[in-house]
Amino acid sequence: MSLFWEPRWVRVKVSYEGVTIITCQDLVSKLYICPLCTDIDRICPEGRETNILVDNMVAFFSVGDLINHLRTHAHTQALRRKLISLKTEEHEKEEG
Repeated sequence: MSLFWEPRWVRVKVSYEGVTIITCQDLVSKLYICPLCTDIDRICPEGRETNILVDNMVAFFSVGDLINHLRTHAHTQALRRKLISLKTEEHEKEEG
């Protein structure tokens, strides 16, 4: 018996509330990896099972939690675009 977690990552396609995502799932713990935070091509290459662990892996127990996390990525990008736009407008006002 081992004293540590040894994942068995496989690539899966999951759907939840009309959103379909391709990501990695651990067959042991059923965790899902965020495909935007972690390079899923490295963790679970197409057609292969791996046991790779990385330090900053972001994982979730449910597809719903993963979807909510992915929405924060979209929200963060929109906020970043808005801040850049505001800074650009302020800079143009100072020059004009």
